[in-house]
Amino acid sequence: MIPYVNLVDKTPDKGIKSFLETPRYSTGYSALFNTIGFTTEAHMFKPFKDRVLGTYHFIVTLAAYINSNHEELGKIRENAKKESIVQKYFPIKWESDTTKFSSIYFKGFESLYKTSKITAKDRLYYDRNKPYTKQIKYFNRCRTVLSVKKPYAYIIPQGWEKAIERMLLNGIVMEKLTNDTMMRAEMYYIDAYETRKYPYEGHYLHYKVATRTEIQDIRFYKGDYLIKLNQDKNRYIVETLEPAASDSYFAWNLFDPILQQKEWFSSYVFEEKAEEILVSNPLLRKKFESKLATDLQFSNDSREQLRYIYKESDYYEKSHNRYPVARIMNMAK
Repeated sequence: MIPYVNLVDKTPDKGIKSFLETPRYSTGYSALFNTIGFTTEAHMFKPFKDRVLGTYHFIVTLAAYINSNHEELGKIRENAKKESIVQKYFPIKWESDTTKFSSIYFKGFESLYKTSKITAKDRLYYDRNKPYTKQIKYFNRCRTVLSVKKPYAYIIPQGWEKAIERMLLNGIVMEKLTNDTMMRAEMYYIDAYETRKYPYEGHYLHYKVATRTEIQDIRFYKGDYLIKLNQDKNRYIVETLEPAASDSYFAWNLFDPILQQKEWFSSYVFEEKAEEILVSNPLLRKKFESKLATDLQFSNDSREQLRYIYKESDYYEKSHNRYPVARIMNMAK
């Protein structure tokens, strides 16, 4: 057995890197609960019988190891669960660390190129008459590129039923607010994101999510859900509710309604109001005139000019692009 062949370059002899198993994969999902997960993959060139037997013997060997070491494994997991409860910062994005590697023996076939009969371009092929066994680089480390400080609690407004349902299914302890209340909270705004052009597992996945934070006094209502970060499942909570996390609920479209701007303006009505806004806000007027002078497309688009003023005014809806899950740093109202 070898690690999953995740190529660094075009061929395995140049090295392989560890496969980043985020929570969308079963192994990444199990890790959220301090559980070791394995996925085996038999090579497509092997006969079906060999693939079945290889998988079978792996399962038997794994079961025997767990049986012999269950006490130690249990202690390790319990310690990890305790650590999750007191952990203050949680990584939510990673990338392969190409500065660190080990070496592994790899059995492969020599890679060659020949002219494709279809495209007339060079095409890669493996000469199965030229097997080799040699050491290759294995980049088996990932580094954190984004981490967050955990809040005291998150609050999910009760209307976001799909998110709440998934929390319940995963055994997350939640409390319902018993009264309407105003609370100071950290609120994210989605400043930028990209979306896959084609569906992936039934979703148009968001990625490269960029956020900014504002401290706001938010009214929450009786029945909204409070999720305290004092649980051994803290990692699941953080990695699903932080919108910039690799496989957050936001990334998987559970909060897409916030991305739609619902309130607009009629140009013929807003013209006079836009004049008043610029007169009463010299700083905005300066920014507006600077953009007119430096952006030719903007200067030729009257609708976009009004939209710019509208978005900078108090008339623009505060809830547009505001992520609905609040971060409560303490319970002071």
